Amino acid sequence: MTVAARRPLPISRLRILDAGNGLPTAAAARLFHDSGATVLRVRRPGPDPFAELYPAQPLWARDWAEVDPSDVPGLLDSIDVLLVGGEDHPEAGTAPHLGEPDVQELTTRHPRLVVVEVGGYVPGTADPTPATDLLVQARTGFVFEQFGDRPTQVAFAPPLYGAALLATIGAWAALHQRRRSGRGQRVRVSLQQGLALFWPHLWLTAERPDAAFDAVPPRDVKHLVFRCADGGFVQIVLGVPQAVAKVHRVLGIPGPVDPDDRGVPSLARGAENYFADREVLGRHIARFPRDELVEAFAAVGIAAEPVLAPGECLDDPQVRAAGLVASGPDGHRYPAGPVGLTTVASGTAKEPSGTVMSCVPGDDAPPLAGIRILDLGNWVAGPFASKLLADLGADVIKIEPPSGLSNLTGLRNTLTSNRGKRSIVVDIKTTEGRELVRRLATTADAVHHNFRLGVAERLGVDAAALRQGRPDLAYLHTTAYGATGPRADRSGFDMVMQALCGHEVRAGGEGEEPLWYRSPFVDYCTGALGAIGLLAALYERAETGAAVDVHTSLLGAAMFLRGELVRRPDGSVAGAAVLAADRCGFHPARSLYRAADGWIAVDARGERMSAALAAALGLGDLGPSAGWGPGEHRALGAAIGGRTCDEVLSTLAAAGVWATRCAGDALAAMLADEPARRAHLVISTPDRRFGRVTGCFGPLIGFSDWAPDPAAFRPAPLSGEHTREVLAEAGFSDDERTRLERDRVVLSL
Repeated sequence: MTVAARRPLPISRLRILDAGNGLPTAAAARLFHDSGATVLRVRRPGPDPFAELYPAQPLWARDWAEVDPSDVPGLLDSIDVLLVGGEDHPEAGTAPHLGEPDVQELTTRHPRLVVVEVGGYVPGTADPTPATDLLVQARTGFVFEQFGDRPTQVAFAPPLYGAALLATIGAWAALHQRRRSGRGQRVRVSLQQGLALFWPHLWLTAERPDAAFDAVPPRDVKHLVFRCADGGFVQIVLGVPQAVAKVHRVLGIPGPVDPDDRGVPSLARGAENYFADREVLGRHIARFPRDELVEAFAAVGIAAEPVLAPGECLDDPQVRAAGLVASGPDGHRYPAGPVGLTTVASGTAKEPSGTVMSCVPGDDAPPLAGIRILDLGNWVAGPFASKLLADLGADVIKIEPPSGLSNLTGLRNTLTSNRGKRSIVVDIKTTEGRELVRRLATTADAVHHNFRLGVAERLGVDAAALRQGRPDLAYLHTTAYGATGPRADRSGFDMVMQALCGHEVRAGGEGEEPLWYRSPFVDYCTGALGAIGLLAALYERAETGAAVDVHTSLLGAAMFLRGELVRRPDGSVAGAAVLAADRCGFHPARSLYRAADGWIAVDARGERMSAALAAALGLGDLGPSAGWGPGEHRALGAAIGGRTCDEVLSTLAAAGVWATRCAGDALAAMLADEPARRAHLVISTPDRRFGRVTGCFGPLIGFSDWAPDPAAFRPAPLSGEHTREVLAEAGFSDDERTRLERDRVVLSL
């Protein structure tokens, strides 16, 4: 095989127009720009209010051409993807959402155009609550997902970033379908669906649950975050072989320890000690300086990182070595793009091959029908990437080891990360097992894994080895810390990335201890970024015949979720606000408040609405909202606390102030919501082990040219459930399959 020099992926043929509002469409446009697409942006007539909320956003867009709104109609024939909708802001106008006549007119006049609309809620939702991060969290009940007795605003803006990721995946999928059909279509996502992207294992019920199914981090859980002797905090993670013995040895904790104890979480210990005995560990950790302890843990293979404030990680040697810090022309620094794409071969344009189908998919087929992916991943961040593509019609073959997949992050994480796939068990440590994987790779379009650096090469399933039989293979490798740098070869987990990149400090609240959220949202984000990278790679291959390497990392995903942050040349940081001490919001005008009979969320964006909030509650002129602090927060809380939710909401609505009641149970509300079911936000599938499994783990994207068939939704496969089926499709004879099973190279259910 002739391999060209590696180079950034140049998808300059694609043209993206961002006509939306706020972070969701801007972040989606940025992901396209990072892959080489040309991005244009509709010029605003006045100051952009979102630039204050997200200081890095103007830096993302500094290379994007701006166009006048009046010029947009004349440009659309040259545009591939039009991004509309987004989040609402009173000083920007509400985000323009397209009605059916508008879409029909657009698609008729511009038949190749892909229109991606980001709404607040799934189609058919009657509640007109504006689409903002806080209001969506409140209206859905998401604010009660962390604690059992009080709400909190989840600080990393999951509705906004989730919608951005879904919009990008949906756009790429529609572009793939356009190559097949010749026409564009409408793609719809929402901030509400963006939430579900990060919470699928917790929003899940089963007809016949067992103890393993029910073992999820409970509300009020505390992770292994501890104060050190120098006042800094450290985050550690157990779960590796001999983890407890290693931690006790580093800390000098006396007494016998089971050498096989990996430190598996246990509900029997309660929320405080779910992950380990926090009192014992905390007492001993308090004797050591933080940085010394981090290195001591690393030396014995225990994942540990300092808990840093937002922005501090921009100075971390690993973050910089991994290429995750971008610089503006004036010295501003901010998180760089999280998806690495390089072409490693060149060729001529051709259709994707390797499909198991005998013919080109029909017009009513899913967007990714005809694409086959081999999944060698484990845990969450790797497998979740191909799960998202299986949702949209890709044939994903899960290659599992004889020992089975790891459930240390919880069985539900495994279930939600592998839904819709087929499973084959192969011992790739054997010569025949490696040859089998290489043979399967000749029938595949893409392969992905999340092994540590060097493992794939030792196993003989690295990109170079697999491309001997399939030169144009797309290949995704997901690592913990990136492909280069002083910590690149270390194992890593969601928790230490939340700590290192400022998420735990931001979530903990001003003056409070850092807080880990009970969903591994960095893992799920990494999976979504991997899906985006694979879609870009497969599109490039379809256009040019080039093979493409894709690289993502947990560290890159954690940085992406702080993408709005900027370090100024003077060292100060913008866009790095920490929640208030009560964890109810970032600003008194945009916060959760307790009323006499429940909780409400107030999101008074902009000076006019902030002034209207104070006046409506009888507080008079509180001055510019930029100067509001704890005193104004207490005054607003007192004014709201003596009234019922309905009274406050009625008063604020009359004053034009955005607010909503906080729902109490997010999953129960969605299970009872018919629009959520119609949009496949909630799905139900049969499962051999658990009966019917219901939750928010299906396709979270709507397409005008494809309506998913709920009867086709499949649960996560049992290990080896499809071994014989997959081998037969790959051309193995009955005698070959029997011999492979006898020699335990493969296992069948």
